Amino acid sequence: MQRCSKFQFQSKILEKKFLFIIFSIVLVSISPQVFANDELDALLVEKNGVLIEQQKIIFEVGKYTNIQVKHVIETGAWSMDRPRIIEIIPGEHSNPTVTDEDGDKLNFAYEKDTFEESKYIILNQKLGNYDLIVEYTLDNFMELKDGLWTKELKFGEEIVVMIDEEIEIIFANSRPVDVSNAKGINCIGCNMNLEYFDMEKFSSKEILFDNEKFAVDFLTNGKISDMEFIGGGSQLLNFDVKEKNQLYVVKIPLELMLNPYEVYFTEKDDTNLDQIDKIRKTEFSQDNTHVNLSFRTVGEGTVSIVGSTQEEHQQKLEQLENIKSREVKSEVIEKEKGVALPIPGTKAASELALQSSQIDEEKMDELSFAGELNNQTSNSEDNTTTIAIISGIVIAGIVGGIILKLKKN
Repeated sequence: MQRCSKFQFQSKILEKKFLFIIFSIVLVSISPQVFANDELDALLVEKNGVLIEQQKIIFEVGKYTNIQVKHVIETGAWSMDRPRIIEIIPGEHSNPTVTDEDGDKLNFAYEKDTFEESKYIILNQKLGNYDLIVEYTLDNFMELKDGLWTKELKFGEEIVVMIDEEIEIIFANSRPVDVSNAKGINCIGCNMNLEYFDMEKFSSKEILFDNEKFAVDFLTNGKISDMEFIGGGSQLLNFDVKEKNQLYVVKIPLELMLNPYEVYFTEKDDTNLDQIDKIRKTEFSQDNTHVNLSFRTVGEGTVSIVGSTQEEHQQKLEQLENIKSREVKSEVIEKEKGVALPIPGTKAASELALQSSQIDEEKMDELSFAGELNNQTSNSEDNTTTIAIISGIVIAGIVGGIILKLKKN
């Protein structure tokens, strides 16, 4: 077995998390009617009702046990004689509402006497020209344990997880994700253990080295003790921990320790670092002065963070530059292809549809023969007749648009 002293180190490849900026949806409530069990069974068996599978599901989470769930149905239309059915996310649930993208209340039902007892929401009607949004509360969903809010998410479909604004760092399967500049993340084929700190506040510890003072900041759900720093040819930061399940974010000044880092977890007073003692770590949110280091320990012992040489640090910087250049190139490609579409069910989606409609009308004007009519040398009677025909077509189009607009109401 390969062994090394606490003055040695190995380099590590940077891992990077990608965030997706997402916009939240604000909805209002409506009182439902109630279906009996036999009516729901009849809908499913006789195919009078159809279970909806294509939908967007949004979780809104924060530092509280309850979360808000939204189902966004984008496509399809149906009438009251053949309603659609949504399966409620398992768990205690309450406060159902169904609206369209404009916030207008829509009629709905459920199969039990109360919504709290029901497993399905029955959507009576939907026109094809608007999105339908179902919202309810999942009670006692998030759990607070050892200073961490946590929940294991296991779904076979994509889940959009919206994060409360006061939360800046979340952990997906123990990997940190900086959401300070984002609204949430996409969990595709979602199988994730979601965690975040209840008290997201860094504490600072001062290190004196070469007659200079350096502040190392810690964010953790436990305590650390007996911290020491050994500099010189190698860079080593040691401290002791006691908690069974302790999560860390350590903000390290690059003037004190160069990255990439290796993290070891050993028994107390163990002076040797074996490869088997190495634990998984993630470096993220690096700038010119600091880098964040995250890892987890599972019991009492000593954490040893080993720094890198100048050569290894330079290689790390080159890796970061390559990643940034690829990101810039990707942004250029995306810009050439077009902008991302907003989440259906939002006001932005409605405004985009209206803009598209206006653009189409402008293009139709450019392709019309109105310009040719101005250049023609026909007599005034022919011009008058042509103008009358065009006016009739325009009026018919306006009337048709009004009818379509009123059809929804």
